[in-house]
Amino acid sequence: MRLHAFPLLAGAWLALAACEPMAGPAGGWSGVPPLSAEDYILMDVSTVGLSGAEQLAEAAAAVKQRFTNGEQVEGNYSETVQSFENDGRGAVVLTQEGIPDDSVRSVQHLVEFDLRPDAQVPGRVLAVATGYGTRLRCYRAPDPDAWTNEFCP
Repeated sequence: MRLHAFPLLAGAWLALAACEPMAGPAGGWSGVPPLSAEDYILMDVSTVGLSGAEQLAEAAAAVKQRFTNGEQVEGNYSETVQSFENDGRGAVVLTQEGIPDDSVRSVQHLVEFDLRPDAQVPGRVLAVATGYGTRLRCYRAPDPDAWTNEFCP
């Protein structure tokens, strides 16, 4: 496992563990299913704001910055960023728990990547985003612990 640290706003640091994924039977990322309309609300990957010139750890830091507001959230809010690499593919998973919303309990963002050698820098591998989706846990769902690809009531 490799640990990457990146500076964020206001002197804080983001530490990311680049782990080998434990691909499940569906080829997911350490318990997170791969991107599909069955499991996620599919979104336009351009909304993530990546250029394709980032390495996976840099892309993970950009995903976190894009989907968090950088301010202290009251209550039981927490977030986790994980990045995974396996066989020329990569993924970044940002999970936000304790959302200050009366219907949404948790949000999980998944961005998947093709990992490609950088033609300009030997040994450097670029992460080119190929898909993006979110899934939710809803307070008022029949099972509030289950992830859904539908908006919360």
